[in-house]
Amino acid sequence: MAEQDTPKEQETPPAAPPPFLIRREPVLNKDQGLHGYRLRILWTDPQHPGADAGLAVMQAAREYGINQLLAYAPHWIDATPALLQSTMAVMLPRNRCYLEFPDILDLTPELIQALQGLAHGGLGFSLRGDLAAQPERSSLLPFVKVVGFNSAISTKADIFKQSFQHKQAGRLLLAIDPPDKATLDNFLLLGFTLYAGQWPRDLVAATTLSVRQNTLLNLVSLIMGEGETPEIQRCLEQDSELVKILLDMVNTPAYGLSQEITSLPQAIMLLGRRELQRWIQVLMYTETGRPTGYLSPALIQASARGHFMEALSKQRYPDQAVRAESAFTTGILSVIDQMFNGTMVDLLQQIQLDVPIRDALLHRTGLLGDELRLATLLFPSDRDQTEDLAPLLNNLQQTSSQIAPLVQDAFTWAHGITRAAP
Repeated sequence: MAEQDTPKEQETPPAAPPPFLIRREPVLNKDQGLHGYRLRILWTDPQHPGADAGLAVMQAAREYGINQLLAYAPHWIDATPALLQSTMAVMLPRNRCYLEFPDILDLTPELIQALQGLAHGGLGFSLRGDLAAQPERSSLLPFVKVVGFNSAISTKADIFKQSFQHKQAGRLLLAIDPPDKATLDNFLLLGFTLYAGQWPRDLVAATTLSVRQNTLLNLVSLIMGEGETPEIQRCLEQDSELVKILLDMVNTPAYGLSQEITSLPQAIMLLGRRELQRWIQVLMYTETGRPTGYLSPALIQASARGHFMEALSKQRYPDQAVRAESAFTTGILSVIDQMFNGTMVDLLQQIQLDVPIRDALLHRTGLLGDELRLATLLFPSDRDQTEDLAPLLNNLQQTSSQIAPLVQDAFTWAHGITRAAP
């Protein structure tokens, strides 16, 4: 047996982390398109001594495969010592990973040597601006490719001075939770190109929606109500681009059709009303006039929530198909207020919905309320708050091991259909 194959030379498998689920927080570019995700680990028991985020990422990568886990989107991952000193760190995709240094990190010579090896292989690192300014962390700066600034932590003067220095050094600038449009505009002027957390927006009245938005709301109202198929078809045909987008999306591998759909009548015939309803709901989040390569964070998160809630409903109530359909609709519509820059109350007045769906969307209560709360926790969008994972799982009588495959499948499915959206 060759020396490198002896047990003495093999890395000892790390201890399994305690139960967890993965939350992906969108990171946007300056066009408000999806750039990637900040990957967070949600523990059912945060106080468990083995709750190391790096160990959790390694376990998920082993279970699903690193490419499946990350899809094609960049991810910010906690750079814990367990991850940095494992062989898994060497296997991370260089163009899709930033390891984020934590607030507390023991900068030993061994750690710096490990960072040098990873950086030499092309792996990037991320650091918060206030931490980057600390003299004792200066040894980390050669490895840093992204610096994040939070106006709640750093002053305007510090952000102005330090961001200029980092930009001069060729590092990307990430704005974290800009509280208002003025702060956001300042970040843009300073050359920030990445944004995490909330994106300030101005609410608009439902009466000021664009022609496209009104058409989409009419479609959703028809498909959710008593609209006949010819009426739905005529409404769609008013916007030829919507028809093209719908056909492109239903022909993606994520849908798994055995034959290509080439016309709207064919799509309506083959899909049937139930599946057409799903795709019209997804279609609602497509956006035109965006730069090439734009990915809609609202489309991805809404699709992931819908797919996840449907799967969870089937898992909990396998004989209740109507409930699963309602769960999908609830997840899809849960981001409509952010997409249309309106209030949920105003927008839902234009759509006929069953009581369980409406209660969940407006109040997070009722038959689908807890499922939507969990979907929102796992697939957050703008302004969504975190909450403790364990009580939600208890309410739903589910374990993290039961939920985790549904989360990964929803993430993969949402990114699959997004490839066809403009």
